[in-house]
Amino acid sequence: MIIIVDVLLIGILMTDLVIVSNSRLGTCIRILSIQGILLGLLPAVLGFYMGFRIDLFIIAAAGIVLRGIVFPRLLHHSMVNSNVSRELKPYVGYFASVLVVILLIIISAWINSKLKILDPEFSFITPVALTTIFTGAFLIAGRSIAVMQIIGYIILENGIYGLSLILVEEVPLIVEMGVLLDAFVAVFVMSVATRKIHEEFSHMDVKNLDSLKG
Repeated sequence: MIIIVDVLLIGILMTDLVIVSNSRLGTCIRILSIQGILLGLLPAVLGFYMGFRIDLFIIAAAGIVLRGIVFPRLLHHSMVNSNVSRELKPYVGYFASVLVVILLIIISAWINSKLKILDPEFSFITPVALTTIFTGAFLIAGRSIAVMQIIGYIILENGIYGLSLILVEEVPLIVEMGVLLDAFVAVFVMSVATRKIHEEFSHMDVKNLDSLKG
């Protein structure tokens, strides 16, 4: 069972690296969907490990539907409406972005070694979750296309969700479902906002919004 958790976590880590190294929005959205499914499977595996926890299976199902299907579809719809398929001039280049994420993995592993807040059997969850949080924040700051910044937000939220699994025995179902609902509302609002930006300015590059400053 622990091996399955580790495989899922390694998969999540790989999706972070692939997304920051790719300029094609469609590919990034598909990889984000894979990350959402892998993350959604984690509570299901933990549910088996903890004695068939029904609440964790519910959380897993909701997470897979929202993170693996709904969020990517909203982003794909925004990408199609904007008629933008790739980001050519990010604030931080793609090779440099991979190096940054590798550095974030090292930093996250160091932080985990200092915290020691999880059962050693699942200690890999913490550095992966922290890396995902940092990667999401980096994408928000390092990309200039609105859709990529939304992807960054979702990745950041995915990391926070993964980190919350550390406290899965103490956090009630209603709290976890509330977090998922908040994430859905945020992504939905941002998707609508990106469509409005494109309709008004005919582009998705947030750098050009500086022209709105008085």
